[in-house]
Amino acid sequence: MSIFYAGSYTQEDTPAIDPAGKGIACLKLNKRSGKIELLHYTKQRNPSYLAVSRDKGYLYALEEMYKNLEPRIFSYAIGENGKLRVINSQPLEGDYACHLAIIRDRLVIANYMSGDVLSFIIREDGSLAPAHQKIQHSGQGPNKERQEAAHAHMIYPCKRNSMYVLDLGLDKAKAYDLDPESKEWIARPQRDLEIDPGAGARHMVMDHGQEYAYLLSELSGEIFVIHCQKEGHSIIQKISFVPGSYAGPFGGAAIRLHPAGKFLYASLRGTDTIAVFEIDAYSKMLSLITFQSTRGKTPRDFNIDPGGSWLIAANQDSNSLVVFEINPENGKLKYRSAMPLETPVNICWL
Repeated sequence: MSIFYAGSYTQEDTPAIDPAGKGIACLKLNKRSGKIELLHYTKQRNPSYLAVSRDKGYLYALEEMYKNLEPRIFSYAIGENGKLRVINSQPLEGDYACHLAIIRDRLVIANYMSGDVLSFIIREDGSLAPAHQKIQHSGQGPNKERQEAAHAHMIYPCKRNSMYVLDLGLDKAKAYDLDPESKEWIARPQRDLEIDPGAGARHMVMDHGQEYAYLLSELSGEIFVIHCQKEGHSIIQKISFVPGSYAGPFGGAAIRLHPAGKFLYASLRGTDTIAVFEIDAYSKMLSLITFQSTRGKTPRDFNIDPGGSWLIAANQDSNSLVVFEINPENGKLKYRSAMPLETPVNICWL
């Protein structure tokens, strides 16, 4: 059995059509049958993104909403069968937190609507100190509806004390290092990753050597393969993850690298599909293998189990989790099971 968590939208004024989530769901996957079972819920408002500590002892969950509703970031201790116990919480001084990541002893959060980043120190007992730094992005892109301002969308840890902050409004992944003296994040613009204007940088992954980045664009439906070198970064490939026959509205959502590093997966809202790519062992460029229906609506997120055998898709607007088995030879997905779950928007493995 493998335990995982699913975040959800629980109230109005969210991107979901009919938000009805109950908080953080704790579930287990039967690795023989491919079926999942609900263990219990932890009530929280709009826990749309979750992160588990490296030692599996703590879980962190943000509340995605406007600042005037007093959102908070929660720290939980993980107990038997994944049961969560609140340790403490801190206020989120920003609008619509949408992503978070643990980087050594820091928890870093991206606020989408206010276009800023908050950094918290994680204490030894797993609790969070008040935010010690706020980084404000500024600027805009050519898409007047979606890029009227900066929109921080993802925190991606890299190297030892570094991170990228993907910003949909700026079409960039902005680089930062944790300064050993000031203990604050310092911008490193010479290492920023830039994609085409109007493409909308949303999420990214990197290969195991962190020499190549795969950056998903929400607005153009492309994956940008970027070779990251000391002397400069270069885009070596742009490849669509939109099925060729589709002409309607869409929105790129999640991107995940298979643990073996051989395959890449990207979900698309509108088509309700996951694109499956093979990664060339030498060039690191992508070749499309197939498109897989998620058997639901609005696959805002999906995740691959640490063993690389299972993929679970969270279908936000059809209220379902769908389980696929991954073929280790070609990366293709085989449907195994589904279960109802209200407005799931994130999958996080324990």
